[in-house]
Amino acid sequence: MKYSRRRVLGGIGAGAVAGLVGTPASAAEFEPDTERVFVHPETGLLDGLGDLFGLIEAVGGTTLLEFDNFEFVVAEVPSAGLEELRRDDRVAFIEDDDETGIPGNWSPSLPDLLNPPDGSDCATHPDQRPSWGVERIGADGVDPNGAGVDVGILDTGIQSGHCSLSVAGGRNFTGDGPPGDYEDRHGHGTHVAGIVGALDNDRGVVGVAPDVNLHAVKVLNDDGAGRYSQLVAGIDWCLSNDVELISMSLGGKAENTSLARAIDEAHSAGHLLLCAAGNEGNDGPDSCGAETMTFPATHENVIAVTAMDEDDRLASYSSVGSAVDLLAPGTNVNSTTVDNRYAQASGTSMACPFVTGVAALVWETREEDGPGPNEPVRKILGETAETVLGTCAEGDGLVNARAALGDERATEGSDWSNGPIGGLRSLLERLVDLIAGFFEWLLGLFE
Repeated sequence: MKYSRRRVLGGIGAGAVAGLVGTPASAAEFEPDTERVFVHPETGLLDGLGDLFGLIEAVGGTTLLEFDNFEFVVAEVPSAGLEELRRDDRVAFIEDDDETGIPGNWSPSLPDLLNPPDGSDCATHPDQRPSWGVERIGADGVDPNGAGVDVGILDTGIQSGHCSLSVAGGRNFTGDGPPGDYEDRHGHGTHVAGIVGALDNDRGVVGVAPDVNLHAVKVLNDDGAGRYSQLVAGIDWCLSNDVELISMSLGGKAENTSLARAIDEAHSAGHLLLCAAGNEGNDGPDSCGAETMTFPATHENVIAVTAMDEDDRLASYSSVGSAVDLLAPGTNVNSTTVDNRYAQASGTSMACPFVTGVAALVWETREEDGPGPNEPVRKILGETAETVLGTCAEGDGLVNARAALGDERATEGSDWSNGPIGGLRSLLERLVDLIAGFFEWLLGLFE
């Protein structure tokens, strides 16, 4: 892992660091007369961020967090000093560090059929069975498996010791445990991770892309709540560690310029960001005018995903809006959860990782190594999607793994001249040439 300048400032001790980086979304954690805010410097008027720290300290505030890739900071500032800081010509703007969290009404169940008598013993886990969603989007039986692709699950963490999961690493940006503790004690993040990349090991469930490198980027605490600063820190970490795909099954009510800038920077650097549309409901598949989506799903540089049920109907809980990009299975989805168990759950949180998994499959086929082909992959996903609803609620349609991988652009730039695939292509080309030559000879007989 790369060393970074991302750190907590203000002269606090190491024990307090874990409690302040990415502090959980609770107003009670600060004194009543202080506010947690993003502070953006005015370009060219400060000699580095060090001067900004001095401005914040001068009004009685404390800089809590800076980032590797973004030129703004997070600070705790007394309400009395906030207006003074806003009036300073060297400060471009200040905005609240608002709350985010898992979409509402997430209630997983633990079917006896899926769960072993002894969760700690992997040998007792049930035989592997794909969820209906894996089959519905055509991800079963495709050749790519996501090998070599890094996926950041920005969520409540991932259980690292689950029999059906392999976690490549991660980081904790909440106050629940130290930075190296990215374990999931909630269940949501582990469920999302399993949909993307549960192992193909004959046990439990299997993910859309079972060989991806899953990274547990814990931006929501053990109650499933967080702040935008934690999400920004998670995106920042993915940029610094070349994690190509950034999957966010979360959302907040307020739009946020700081988070939007982080998303823009990640997108410009070649990362692909995906987000659940939200569980705010709808009035039917034609009701996009309601605009019930949460942020950052509404951001133009994020793939926003709505959810459908097993009968190809828009899920009643799914948010909708003009920013919808794709549709995916979201109801009664079986996946991994904490305590080495399996759960069935519904929500756009479950729909988003299906698209993330297919994006990883397409990404694997590309020649580029690391961030880069985000726009080509996004275009492939959209243009190969299956029309199901025929309305605005599905965006381009249902994500389609087989069609996406079959699109010739999926391997654009890749070298297929060697190996069995190259040999087969060469043989077919020669056969076509022979047939064409035969017909040319035959036509010549009549000239």
